[in-house]
Amino acid sequence: MTHSTLAPTGRSARALGWRDWVLGATTAVTVYSAGIAWQAYAVSYPLFSQVSAEEFPAYHLAYNAAIPGVVIAPGFVCFLACAALPWTRPADVPRALTAVVSASGLVSLATTVLWAIPMHDRLDSVGQSAEALAALAQANAVRTGALTLGAGALVWSLLRRRAA
Repeated sequence: MTHSTLAPTGRSARALGWRDWVLGATTAVTVYSAGIAWQAYAVSYPLFSQVSAEEFPAYHLAYNAAIPGVVIAPGFVCFLACAALPWTRPADVPRALTAVVSASGLVSLATTVLWAIPMHDRLDSVGQSAEALAALAQANAVRTGALTLGAGALVWSLLRRRAA
């Protein structure tokens, strides 16, 4: 059951349900994760090649130790929240938009698990490798594109709902 009140604009406002809060949280974590992906694309991964081969193993280990709370945990929350959107979406969120967001989460998850993580593991085992760095950058480009698309769709959905 929902209830309506008269909003200051004269439109009817309804109480927010759990699906609305999940949509808002999914949007926030997806926008955040897209920003992190762009930072990695433009800054972190290009700088990997600027570290000397002798210093790279220690640098990469320090990088890996620094990212769990800032990159990894929010990223996986984002991937799973986006993938779950078909089951958590509010009724007024279009199914096509939901499919785009869900696909963005699944592509990001698959790209991370099947491509980026193995490249990080390769960098840990062989050290600085031009091929592994290029593959990591490619994986991140795919993930960045998917997250940007998902974030854009989610923001559009919130703006659309606000205007309604």
